[in-house]
This record gives sequence, C-alpha cells and structure tokens, in this order.
Amino acid sequence: MLNMLLQRFKLFHNLRRLSHTQSEDLKQSFQTNNATCGEEHLPSDLQIVDNQTKYQSVLEECTDDISHVATYLKPTFNFAAYINKSRTLQELVKLNVDLSVLEKKPKVVPFILKLEFEKDVKNHVIFLSELGVENIGNFITKNPFILKEDLENLKIRINYLKSKHFTSDMITSIIPRNPIWLSTSTQDIDSKLGFFQREFQLSGKEVRALAVQQPRLITYSLQHVKLNTFAFKEEMGLRDDEVKSMLLKKPNLFMKLHTNLLKTFEFLHKKMNIPIERIVEVPQILTCRVFRIRQRHLFLDTLGRAQYNPRKPNYVPLIGLVSGSDVDFCRDIAKSSVQDFNLFLKSF
Repeated sequence: MLNMLLQRFKLFHNLRRLSHTQSEDLKQSFQTNNATCGEEHLPSDLQIVDNQTKYQSVLEECTDDISHVATYLKPTFNFAAYINKSRTLQELVKLNVDLSVLEKKPKVVPFILKLEFEKDVKNHVIFLSELGVENIGNFITKNPFILKEDLENLKIRINYLKSKHFTSDMITSIIPRNPIWLSTSTQDIDSKLGFFQREFQLSGKEVRALAVQQPRLITYSLQHVKLNTFAFKEEMGLRDDEVKSMLLKKPNLFMKLHTNLLKTFEFLHKKMNIPIERIVEVPQILTCRVFRIRQRHLFLDTLGRAQYNPRKPNYVPLIGLVSGSDVDFCRDIAKSSVQDFNLFLKSF
C-alpha cells in the first residue's frame, strides 16, 4: 500500500514539473516574437478604429441626402401612420369613410392598405353612386369588404332583384340600409327570400314589401328568426296568420332577443290582461322594455286609469302607454303632473 502511494506521488510531481516547464517555454516564445516584430510599432484596436473613423460634430450642418431615412413602422391597426403617403386613404377620407371605425376591425386594416384607388376603389364608388347610394362613405364604413367584390358579380346581384320585380326605387331603398346585401351571393339571397315566402305564406308582393321595410332581416341569421317564430307560436300561442301579420307590421321583432319578447308579452297578457288580438294589432309594444311598461301601468292603476279596452270610457291606447317622454305621458295619458309620477317612482 505504501509503495503504491509513493508511486502516485512521484507521478503527480513529475506532471506538475512538466506543466510548469511548458508554461515557461511558451512565455519565452511569446516575448521573443514580440521583440522580433517590434511590438512598440503595432497599433492597438482603438488606434485602428480612430484612424479609420472621421468624426463629425452633431452641431455641424448635414449636407447628405437622408430623405430615405424614416422611423421603422411596426405592424399597426392605425391608419394615421400611412395617411400622408396613401392616396387610397386620402380619397376614402374625402368620401367621409370613418377610418376610426375601420381601425377597430383588425382584418380590415391590412386589406385597405393593400388597395390601389384607381384599380380597386374608384369603379366601386362609381357603381354605388349610379345605384343611388348617397352616403358612400357610410356604406363603405359599414361594409369595407364591398371593395373586394367583383363588379360583375355586383351587377348580377342587382339584375337578380330586377328579375324578381324589385323596382329601382325599391333597390335604392334596400341597398344603402343594408350594405351587407351586395356582399351576399345571389344564391343566398334567393334562398333567404324563399324561406320567408314559404315559412310565412307570403305572396311575391309581400316578400318585396318585407325586404324594403327591413332589408337587414333578409340577411339576418335564419336560426334566430326560427327561434323567435317558435316563441311566438308555441310559447305565446299565436296563430300562423297572427305571426304573419306581426312580421309584416313590425319585422324588427324577429331580430330581437326572444327572452325579452316573452317577458314583455307575459306582463302585457297576464298582468295587464291585454288580449292577444290587441297585442297583434300593435306588435311594436313587444319591443318596449318591461320595466317601462310596468312603471307606467302601475301609476295609471293607482289613479284608476289603467283601462285598455277600446269599447269602454277613458280608454288608454297601448302605444300611448309606452311612447313619448314622461311629461307627455303624464299630460296626455295619466292626466297628472310629472312631479306626482316621479314621487311614485321613488316609492316604486
């Protein structure tokens, strides 16, 4: 064991001595090379940079053309950085397009920035103008992707309406009030018009009247329309002809939230004892908020004036119940002062 330890110690000692000897040799070699090359004549890195760089004071006038230098623009949803250089944006502003609205739609910004006015915008503007759209800026603001539609397809969609006996006045009324219409294919429009005709047993004339009265309903979600139709028939107990009557009188009902419609109906029918026939005659009453109807009805009830039967004295029309300001309601319907009504609301 002792002999083994002695051998290891000798080996370790020899290795250290060899390492030291090699270090000394390298040091001497480095010194010799420096002396041979003349180290005092070699420039340092800093000296090289200093000799090659011509410094100029920031106070001196710059004569170089730096017009090409600009701030790096990161991807942005703001048109302000491009408005001075983009003719398309400048022309859209002249048309009263609201760029602040378009900026809120991330997919719209890169689409608009890629457009060339002469090639992609001008002819669409002319087409809309000839179609009778007066506020083209508002139209493009609501549907900027109209600019990606092929002009021939747009003309086909207009010709389709004419083939269905929509007059020029009807078309001029429909298109500006529903900018999405022109972005909807002819097949989809035909399918939706056919749905309303079949579902509600409408004549061709009634279909056209419905489209003119509420153009947005035609391109609205059919699933939503079906849900509201179910609520009218199954939950409120309306007949098919009554639902059709309400559709033609107040098509907006089929775009409202069906739960709100049901709450209003239940209060009118169950709490105020308004018969279904009267509600169908004045369908817009269903668009009113329940709390407004409740407040005014209960105030009339405290005054003994909650009388909604047209065959009896002191009849209160349903429209009069919900329309107008509180001052109008108190003066014309309640025959009371607005101060009394406000006191009632505080205790309500």
